[in-house]
Order: sequence, then structure tokens, then C-alpha cells
Amino acid sequence: MMVLKLCAIAICAVILIAIIRIYKPEFTVEAVLCASLIMLFYIVNSMKYGLSYLGDIYDQLSYGKTYFPIILKALGIAYITEFTAAICQDAGEKSIAGKVELAGKIAIFFVAMPIFTSLLELLNSLI
Repeated sequence: MMVLKLCAIAICAVILIAIIRIYKPEFTVEAVLCASLIMLFYIVNSMKYGLSYLGDIYDQLSYGKTYFPIILKALGIAYITEFTAAICQDAGEKSIAGKVELAGKIAIFFVAMPIFTSLLELLNSLI
């Protein structure tokens, strides 16, 4: 049901933004930002069920508990930077969107560094 609400909000937002673009084009960026934040609120609100499910999976893990939060952090960084870059592109700022994406990639690299380190240690122990 959340997807239907989100799609309805998106369609209404697109119609309103098209009207705003005709009469007051200077408010288009604010309207896009407002619609994006409303949709983000619904997305984050619906994530609580998925996160509780992931918490149950995490509690059942016997091996790899140190890697699970790292993977979730990397996914969170990826989603947040993609969302922010999309808003920047909608506002016509493609260069800023590119910088946001680059920053996200660098952040994911540094967050995933413990996984790379443990992988190298494993390879070193095998050799």
C-alpha cells in the first residue's frame, strides 16, 4: 500500500510542479524539494518494518556480525547520495550532483575498508 501512496504523491507533485513551472518558474526547485522530502518521509516511515526484519536476521547470525552493519551503512550512504544527487539534477545542478555522487563513492570506500582489511588478512593467512 505504501507504493500506491508514494505513486499518488509523485503524480500529484508532477502535476503541481508543471503548473508552478508555467506561472512561477522560480518556485520550481522549492516545489521539487518539498515533494521529494514528503516522499522521503513516507519511504523512511515504511522502512521500520524492513529494519526490524533485518534486526531479527542479525540476531540469528553466528558469523559475520561485524560485516553486517558495514554493509547496511554502505547501502544507506548509497541511497542518500543517490537521492540527493537526483534532487540536485532536478534543480539543474548537474555538477553538484556529480560531486555528491563522488563523495558518496568515497564514503562507501572508507566505510568498507574493514572488509577489505579482513579479506587481505585472510589471503595473507592462506599464503
